[in-house]
Amino acid sequence: MSKLIEKIPGIVALVLVFVSILLVLLMYVGGNADSIMDGAGEALTVPNFTDALLYWTYALTGAALFITLFMAGLGFVKGLISNPMAELKSLIPIVLFVLLFVIAWSLGSGEKMSIIGYDGDGNVGNWAKFTDMIIYSIYALFAAVILTIAGGSIYVRLK
Repeated sequence: MSKLIEKIPGIVALVLVFVSILLVLLMYVGGNADSIMDGAGEALTVPNFTDALLYWTYALTGAALFITLFMAGLGFVKGLISNPMAELKSLIPIVLFVLLFVIAWSLGSGEKMSIIGYDGDGNVGNWAKFTDMIIYSIYALFAAVILTIAGGSIYVRLK
């Protein structure tokens, strides 16, 4: 029984890889659906198994996220039971990232951006604030990296 339990992850991984390869092959050799027209009026062909491959990708991504978060939560709970103070200190980076994102969100503007050649509504309201949040977060993290490198080199020289 123990040897079977040890083999299950390898078997599951092989099945996932096999299904992924099969779907990619079907997308390339499975023929095309009716063509659709793009914004410029040109006909585009769409492979028959595009939806299946996209749904498979979504499922694998969702499963990986779920398993990762579940195992991280399980490790956190185990650590909280064995050493509560150290585990609570490990939450400080998460709290700092959330604080960074909240501050960056509040700095963002929801006003409509005028983009030449774009008529959609993805550049106004919450989407505009989200884009600003990402940009401001990147700036802040880049500055933090530069300060950490400089501070680390100064610390090493003074030590």
